[in-house]
Formats: sequence, structure tokens, C-alpha cells
Amino acid sequence: MQPTNPIDLSFSLLWPNGKKDDIVLLREETALDLDLDKLVQFFTIDPKNQASLSHTFLSLCRNPATISARLDIIDDLLAFPKLNDCIDDILPVIYELRYYAEHLRRTDLTELQEVVWRLRELENYLVVVVKLAEGFAPCREKLCSAGLRSLADLVTGIKSGEDYRRLADELPELLGKVNNIKSVTIGVNLNSGMIPAEATLVSINDTRYTYGPAYSSLFGKEKTAGIAPLHKVPETPEFINPLAVPLFKDIYGIMKKILRPISEKLKEFVNISSGLFVKLVEDFLFFRGAVKMISVLKKSGLMMCRPRLLDSKERRCNISGLYNINLAIFLMGGRSDNIESLEGTIIPNNIDLDDTGRIAILTGPNRGGKTTFLQALGLAHIMLQTGLYIPADSAEMSLVDSVYTHYPVRENLEKGTGRFGEEAQRIAVIFNEATQSSLLLFNETLSSTSAGESLYLAEDIVRVCRTMGVRLVFATHLHQLAGNVDVINGDIPGGSRVFSLVARIEKVSRDPTPDSELETIRPTFRIIPAPPEGQSYAIELASKYGISRKQLLEKLADRNIVSGP
Repeated sequence: MQPTNPIDLSFSLLWPNGKKDDIVLLREETALDLDLDKLVQFFTIDPKNQASLSHTFLSLCRNPATISARLDIIDDLLAFPKLNDCIDDILPVIYELRYYAEHLRRTDLTELQEVVWRLRELENYLVVVVKLAEGFAPCREKLCSAGLRSLADLVTGIKSGEDYRRLADELPELLGKVNNIKSVTIGVNLNSGMIPAEATLVSINDTRYTYGPAYSSLFGKEKTAGIAPLHKVPETPEFINPLAVPLFKDIYGIMKKILRPISEKLKEFVNISSGLFVKLVEDFLFFRGAVKMISVLKKSGLMMCRPRLLDSKERRCNISGLYNINLAIFLMGGRSDNIESLEGTIIPNNIDLDDTGRIAILTGPNRGGKTTFLQALGLAHIMLQTGLYIPADSAEMSLVDSVYTHYPVRENLEKGTGRFGEEAQRIAVIFNEATQSSLLLFNETLSSTSAGESLYLAEDIVRVCRTMGVRLVFATHLHQLAGNVDVINGDIPGGSRVFSLVARIEKVSRDPTPDSELETIRPTFRIIPAPPEGQSYAIELASKYGISRKQLLEKLADRNIVSGP
């Protein structure tokens, strides 16, 4: 029998064209440097789905149409909260549907199992269709996303099909016949020697057998659960096949005959497949996670925005009010139900990588927010190309073909290359793969060698990046590197202008006197375009931690090691 309304089982909300194309897998080092697992764990609705979801985040999508389609769906789900409730209602039903569908593919099923499990599968299939139809009904004409409109059309098509109408009409009766079989009564005739001579099926009952009235009246016993069990499958950890018991095997043969008409009837619905809805589980979980994440962060006083996609040839990234989403997750204890106001706790920043400058040399004190800022930028690009809102007030961003990170690593003694060797190897790998459309995030790169060598090598890397035209943020303690940006721009032609970013600090007086030693500094966590502030940071930080020259000499004088400062 041909289906009256063939369903496109390749339909996907995550992949509009039905196939996963134009993606690149992020390198493992990038995922580790950016702590991507923390974001994925927070995002996850169902822990069993986390591995699949992690793969979605690692599969950096480079197709603007796919990304826009996902963002459109998120917009619709935010606009129609009851549609989210509908998805939440059907997910447990689809899980059960998936359970029966997967087990029906087994090759060791008995005929009765196939009948019963197929009935359960079809029962859940009807529930999903009905609930989705009800969920789409109030908003179908208002939906903006092609994905949800197409799904609504699919559901409408299923409901209007002849196969579905017959199933909806006939399934309740078929289920009733199976659900009402709870026990069978067997009559056994004895010969003159009280030996069983023949047995027959007396009745099929809609209740479980619990009493032995004949025995009770004959022997004056109270009603019990039978006289004595003839056969019972023992409750042991090992599987015991009930059909190995002769009596049960005979009863099974009888039940097959009884249910054969139902089995034949089910063949009329062979064209109805639950594959579409089973396949959509991951899609539903992705979009519910996206909406949950936006809702939780907004309730905590933080912004989430839909980024505007720019042509990749522009190689632009203009973000206002960017913050590190992993920092927000940390402050919430990693829990989406622990919603407290974080407004004013997290300092947002702006970043502009465009024709005015695509290579930023970021300097500032330790614990001034440089690494947090780098991670925020990397996560924002990954979220954009996963098809998600990003943690910012507003954003206009060109897609990247990949994100590469270079963070400090511990020396690997087994390789025998030393820390600098490790750094050099990772840099070589990045430049073997990166293109003009990549995003590079370098954090204290080349810090394992001497200051002079670090500066020389760092300047060469920046010059190469300028020649490539790549986007790069280089967080470093090499203030001279930031101070040389004009020289580098003048020496080397290229499509990426180099500029200086600074993680600002503020001075706080500990004493009304003008003695600078009684001033301390504290980070503002604000990142701004500005010339590097030089080594004055070191003097002030040393004072803050009690290790300035004057403070150290005072300590030594107190111990009579020196005569005085």
C-alpha cells in the first residue's frame, strides 16, 4: 500500500536543507581554552543529550542561511511561550515513542511483542501529532521562521491524511482489545485416577486472576491467590524466557491466534512512521535549551541579543556590551534555577574588529580581565555560528571559518620539547590551517622565552597576521609590542591594521597624603582602545601585594638583615 501523504523524514529544524553541510570542527585545544563544556552543560536540558549537543557546538556552522534559520526559530519560541510548553509536553511522549521504535528494530522479538509494541508506538504517535497540532493552532499564521512553519504544515498534512484518520478511528478499539486481556482461565479434566487428561482455554479475562473460589468452598479456606502456582517465572537477575515453560508456551500459542487479527490489521498502517518525531528530539532539545538560556540570563539582569550577520568578506566584529557567559554561569553556581541579579556584577565591554583595526594587542595587569575578555569573544563567535543569541547588548558579526586559540600550556616532559617547543608547535599548527577569515585568540603567547626573544617573535607573528588580513586579539604583558603598533602598521602592508587595547585599572588612595606608596590599584575589568600604560602597572601591583622595593627593604630592616630602606 502506498502512503496517502508521504512524509519527508529528512526534515530538520537544525539543518534546513536536511543535511549537515559547510561545517568545520573546532580544535580540541580551542574547546578546552574557552571552557566550552561549561556552556554546553548549562545549556543542556537532558543530560542524556549532552554528548550530541556538545558535537553541535563543536561543529562550527559556516552557512549564513542555516544560522539565520535557527535564529528565526528562537525568535518565534520567544514570541510564543505556549509553543515551548507544547514542546515540553511532547518530549516525554517522544522519548517513549523512540523507545518502542528502537525496540521494534530488534531481530529477537516475538510476534506478540511486535504487536504490543507497535500498538504502543502508534498510540504515542497519535498523542504527539495531536499535541503539536494544538500547540501550533493559535500561532500558525504568526510564525516567522520557515522551520516552524514547515513543521506546522507537516503536522497538518499528517492529520489530514487518510492513513492518520483511519488510525485515529481504529486504534482505540485495537488498544482496548489488548489492554483488556489481563488473564486467561484454563480448565483441566481429570481421569478416574485423578490424573489430568485434557485441558482447554475456558475464558480470556479483563482482570488479573486472584482467587480460587472452588478450592476455598471445597476445603473451607479463605480466598487466596489460587491454590498453588503451577508455573511462575522466577524473579532472578538472569533472564528466564517464559516460553521455556511448557504451559506458558502453550498459552502463548493460543494468544498468538487470538491477537492475529490485530496483527493483520496493523499491517494496514505500515506506512505510518514515527521516524520524523524521533529524529526531531535533538532539535527540540537544542531550541528549548536556547530559550531557557536566554530566559535565565535576562532574569539575572544580563542582556542576550540576536546578532546581525554580516558578509564574511567584510571580516567585521562589532559587539557592544559583550560579557563572558561562562563567568555568568559560574556566578550562578552553574545552575539555571539559581537566578539572582548579576546586574552590575559583570562588567560588559565593547570590541570592534573591522577596517579601522583587526589586530588588537591587549595589555594590562594580571587579573585585570584579559583572559576573561578573550574567552568572551571566542564563545560569542561560537554561539553565533551555532545559531544562538549572544551575551551582549548588540552585535554585527561576519562569520569566521574557524576559531583558533593559543593559551599557555604546561611543559610536556614526555615530548621533551620544553614549554617553548610546545608553544611553537601549536603556533605552527594554527598557521598551517588559519585563513584570512579566521579568528585568532592568543593569550600570553611566547611567554616561555626571554622578554627580548618574546618581543622579537611576537612582532613577527603580528606582522604575518597583518599581511594575512586575519582577525587577532593578542593578550600579552609585552607592553612594548603594543607600543610598536604604529611602527608595525607603517612597515608592513596588509588588510589588518594593528591597534592597542588596554585593560584599565584605577588608583585608590589608602591615605590622604600624596605618598604614592600608600596608593593601591584595582582592576576595572574595562577593556578600551588606548595606548599601553607601560610598566607603571608593575610598580603599583608590587605595592598592592607588598613587594615594592621600599616594602621589601622595610621587611628586611625589621629582621635586621639590612640597615634600612
